Amino acid sequence: MRYMSVFFVFALLMAPAVAQSAQELPRQIVLNETGKAEVMPTSGTLSFSQVIVALLKENGKTMTAKEAKNKLAEQAKALTGTLKKNLAFAQDFTKDFEANVSFSPRYKRVDNESIIIGYQARASYSIKVLNLKKAQEVTQAVLNSGVEEVSPLYTQIDETSRRSCEKEALKRAVERGKERAAIMAELMDAELGKISTAVINGEMTPRMYMAKSAMAEDANMYEPQASTCTVRVELVFSVE
Repeated sequence: MRYMSVFFVFALLMAPAVAQSAQELPRQIVLNETGKAEVMPTSGTLSFSQVIVALLKENGKTMTAKEAKNKLAEQAKALTGTLKKNLAFAQDFTKDFEANVSFSPRYKRVDNESIIIGYQARASYSIKVLNLKKAQEVTQAVLNSGVEEVSPLYTQIDETSRRSCEKEALKRAVERGKERAAIMAELMDAELGKISTAVINGEMTPRMYMAKSAMAEDANMYEPQASTCTVRVELVFSVE
């Protein structure tokens, strides 16, 4: 019984301290908001390739494997020269022209067996377009050079544009957070204070500068598509 009395007195002494501690806890409003903004691509990479074939027997003539490879190398070199000539007009708004040639045998099935009938070379190229409004002209120059395989133009967004997009998305997220926090503070019969803490997480969903058509006669070969940057932020508001 004596122990229970001592505990009861101790509890009475601690009760005011516990109540005071609970009263001193700051009131907060914690919200998770998402903001989105769009940005157009600032440059793009155009990839294209052409397969060149040299048969060991053609038009009554026979070539060795070495002669076939040498012929392919000469044709690939000539194609590269034609491309550079036709793309000379685009020097001010393109860069990083790259060329690569790979060789492989060309087979034919005869009596369930694969027989080498020649060799082929795949000449692969890429070029970076800095002015996307000129992308169609660059593509047309490539097609005029004799290249038949042109891939869609894949785009990049420079760092300055990306940061600007994320800044706008963050601004929208914070504005939405302030609106919601003000309503919640009103319901709490309190006055909304400042943002005490903000934790930001940003991401960007890349999209292509999509190719509508690879046909030379298409008047609008490329259609621009915006990228969407998303910023998620956790906001902590003080409440007075």
